[in-house]
Amino acid sequence: MNIKELSGYSLDENSTCIQVSGEDSETFLQGQFSNDITHVTEDTYQYSSYSTNQGKVISIFRIIKEEKNYLLLMNESIVKYFIEKLSMYILMSKVTIRKLEDYKVYGACGKAAENLLLNNQIKENGYLQNKSNLILNNNNECLPAAIIIEKGTDAELKNLMTEYEELNFNVNELIDNLLRLPRITMTTKESYIPQVLNLEDLNGINYKKGCYTGQEIVARTHYLGKIKKKVFLLMHNDPTIKVGDKIHNNDGEIVGEIFSSTQNIRGILFCIGVLMLSAKDNAIFSNNTKLSLY
Repeated sequence: MNIKELSGYSLDENSTCIQVSGEDSETFLQGQFSNDITHVTEDTYQYSSYSTNQGKVISIFRIIKEEKNYLLLMNESIVKYFIEKLSMYILMSKVTIRKLEDYKVYGACGKAAENLLLNNQIKENGYLQNKSNLILNNNNECLPAAIIIEKGTDAELKNLMTEYEELNFNVNELIDNLLRLPRITMTTKESYIPQVLNLEDLNGINYKKGCYTGQEIVARTHYLGKIKKKVFLLMHNDPTIKVGDKIHNNDGEIVGEIFSSTQNIRGILFCIGVLMLSAKDNAIFSNNTKLSLY
């Protein structure tokens, strides 16, 4: 099966939208996130992250501007913890953070996404918003892709996708995997700094914006250090491989760990692993199963 031949759409039950509103929301978020939120416009989104004071990532997300509010699109399983942590810093700021329960997230790929993006002339890292939905350009080097956020009803989505197949896997999760963009969970939170988790390659870190939570560690790594590990997309044939399983080299030395659950795309098994850069060109294994870099 060729990934580039996929076309269709699916519901993304594992993603959700957080709304941050209030007259101090931009200033507040600027002091918390790794990217420069002033660069988010009403047609351009960005990748960003929220970390501990030690620079360890709590969550990774896309930031969208919806009128005067900010929407954060992130993994559902970390949302409660994320809101609790972020809310601790509100203090006297006029900011409200809430989960948008009535927003549903879908993904489209292949021709289904290509036509949607072309018909609406949505640029790279761009999005279109209207009364019923938001459509994000989620293209990558493998295939066209789009994220559709429906506001309360999926009637509009059904009209947009009427000619295309509803796929039996999570399209958005596949695209995140292809982007080497890990979905942080309660199990994997606060494990690594943003550079290890590919935020730098996705322009999710701004080194000129000034102070934010964890900034000192992130900046020091950028200017003075060099990362020894990074996320990679892995292929394998063992459905029992799970988050936290160690990755070994031929000598049995631990050179990394599995960082996401396995996704089965029509018989091809994918997962994200954090791997030492020195090991990426050598044979690697997990649970005695050989892993291949995609």
